Amino acid sequence: MLENINSPRDLDKLDRAQIEALSREIRENIIDAVSKNGGHLASNLGIVEMTVALHRVFFVPQDTIVFDVGHQGYAHKLLTGRYGRFCTLRKYGGISGFTNREESEYDFVTAGHSGTALSTALGKAEANKLGHSDDYVVAVIGDGSFTNGETFEALDTCATLSDLRLLIVLNDNEMSISKNVGGLSRYFSRVRASRKYYDFKRGVEHFLNKIPLVGRALAKATKKVKDFIKRIVVGTNLFDSLGINYLGTVDGRDEARLEDVFREARRRACPCIVHVTTKKGSGYAPAESSPDVYHSVPPFDKDAGCVGAPSGFSAEFGKIMCDMASDNDKLVAVCAAMTDGTGLAGFSEKYPDRFFDVGIAEEHAATFCAGLALGGYTPVFAVYSTFAQRIYDQLIHDVSLQKAHVVFAIDRAGIVASDGVTHHGLFDVAMMSTVPGMKIYAPDSYAELRRALGDAISSDGPVAVRYPKGSEISYDRAGFTGKNVLTNKEGRSRTAIVTYSRLGACAVAAAKMIGDAKVVRLYRVHPLDFDELDAALDGVNLIYVLEEGIKSGGVGEKIAARYGIRVFVRAIDGFVPHGDTASLDASLGFTPEAVKSEVESILSANNTNV
Repeated sequence: MLENINSPRDLDKLDRAQIEALSREIRENIIDAVSKNGGHLASNLGIVEMTVALHRVFFVPQDTIVFDVGHQGYAHKLLTGRYGRFCTLRKYGGISGFTNREESEYDFVTAGHSGTALSTALGKAEANKLGHSDDYVVAVIGDGSFTNGETFEALDTCATLSDLRLLIVLNDNEMSISKNVGGLSRYFSRVRASRKYYDFKRGVEHFLNKIPLVGRALAKATKKVKDFIKRIVVGTNLFDSLGINYLGTVDGRDEARLEDVFREARRRACPCIVHVTTKKGSGYAPAESSPDVYHSVPPFDKDAGCVGAPSGFSAEFGKIMCDMASDNDKLVAVCAAMTDGTGLAGFSEKYPDRFFDVGIAEEHAATFCAGLALGGYTPVFAVYSTFAQRIYDQLIHDVSLQKAHVVFAIDRAGIVASDGVTHHGLFDVAMMSTVPGMKIYAPDSYAELRRALGDAISSDGPVAVRYPKGSEISYDRAGFTGKNVLTNKEGRSRTAIVTYSRLGACAVAAAKMIGDAKVVRLYRVHPLDFDELDAALDGVNLIYVLEEGIKSGGVGEKIAARYGIRVFVRAIDGFVPHGDTASLDASLGFTPEAVKSEVESILSANNTNV
C-alpha cells in the first residue's frame, strides 16, 4: 500500500481495514530498513498509528508537525513521499534518521536533541497567528523529554497564550533511552492509572448527549460534579493547572480513537495536550520485551534479534569506572538518561548508591555534579559530545567559577557516522577549551582511556576526557614517546602530522606513505604542553594538523597561533551529514591518501626542500 502513498492526503481515501493494513506495512518497512541499516527502532514502532492519525486529521505541510528529538519520524517519512528512498535510511547520500528540513518540505526542522519541539512549535504557532493563518501546529513530545527544562519553560509560556492553534501530543511510553526516572515519571504513571476514570467520564458524556432535547444541558450541568469526582480520583492535573486543555489518556494503538481525539483538540482551536499511551517496540516482540536494547541499534538479523550491550570505548569506560570505584569510595557516576548508552549499567548495579540518572536534563546534571564535588565527592558525568553542547553556561558558572572538580566523560566525540548532522561530536574541544581551568584529554586507545580517567580523577578543577564512538583502531603505536605530546620519531623531519584521538591511525599510515614525516599525537589537547610540542616540532618545515573537530576555536588554530605560516590545518568547517564512517572520512579528507596528497601539494607549492 505504501507505493500508493505519495502524500498524507492519500490517506483520506482509505477505509478502516486499509488503515490497519497500512499500519502493519509501515511497521514491516521500519523493521526491514533498520535491521539492514541500523537506526532507532523501538520508539518508531510505538507511534505508527499515532502518526497515521495525525496525518489524517492535520494537513501537513500547511499544518506543521514537530517531532521532539526527531528520531521517531520514520512513519512520518513513509507517509510523506519518501517510501521509495526509505531503503537508503542513514546511508551516505540517503535519507536521514532524523527529521531534516533539507530533505523534505514535510520536515519543519532538522532536529536531534530533546526538549526543543514545544519551543519551536510555540514560535511557529505565534508566527501563524501574526500572519492571520488558521494553520495548526503539532508538537509530538515523549514523556522522557518532559524532564528537559526547556519543555517546562515552553509550557509556562504556553499557558499564557490561550488563542494559539497548538496541539501537544504527549507520547507516554515510560521510556527515554533508559527507563524513565524521577518524580515526573511517577506523576505520569499515576495519570495512566486513572484511565478508567477518563473512560467512565467519556461514557457518561456520550450517554447524556444522546438524550433528546435535554441531553446537552444535562452534560453541561454535570460538569461541576465530574470535576469534583476528578479531583478525588485523579487529583489536580498538572496541565489543567497551567490552563492548558488536557485530553487523555488515549491508547496509542487505537487509530480510530486517536483521530476522534485529535479532531476534538483541533476543533477547540486553543492549546491542548493529548496524552497518548504507547509501547516502545510495538509489533516486534524482541523490541517490546527489551525497548532499551532496541532504542538505537546497529544492523541486525530481524529474525534472530540483536544483542544490544554497549561495546568499544563506552563499554571500556564502564569497566574502568567499576575498577576505580572499588578503590575510591568518593567516586560517583552521573548520566542524563543514558545508563546503557554510556556503558554505566554495570556501575549502576554494582554501586547503586553512587550512581545517578537524572533524566534528560544535561544542564541540571552538570550543576548537580558541581554540588557533589563541592560536597567532597568526585563526580564523573558521562555524556555524549553532542549533548554536552547544552552545558556551556554550567561549565563556566557552576563548575569552573567554583573550581569544582568535575570529570566530564565525553562519549561519541568526533564523527558519529549514521546519526549524522545533529549527533557528530565536533564542538566539544573548541567549546570546552574556552572554560578557565579546563583540562581536556583525548585518548585513542583503551589503555590511554584508563590512563586519562586516572589523570582526570586525580586532578583538580574541571576535566574532560573525550573518546570516540566504537572500538579502538589497531595500528602501530610502538615507538611513541612523551607524556602529553607523543611522537613516533626523534629528531628532525620534513613534515609533522599533528593529531589526536581516532585520527592517529590515519596519521601514522599517511606518514609512512610520505616518508620523511613524523606523527605527533596529542594526549592532552588543552592546555597544550608547548614545552613538549616545541621539542617534537623542532626543525619541522610543515606542521600539518589533522583534527576531527570544528576548525574555528579548535586545536589547529591554537597551534597556528604559535607556529605561524608553517601550519596547515585540515579540520571541519561547518556541519557534516550522515553516512558510513569511510564515506564521511573520504569527504572530509581524513584518509591516508588524502593527507599524503595534500602534504605533497603544500610542500610543492611552497617549494620547500630539506
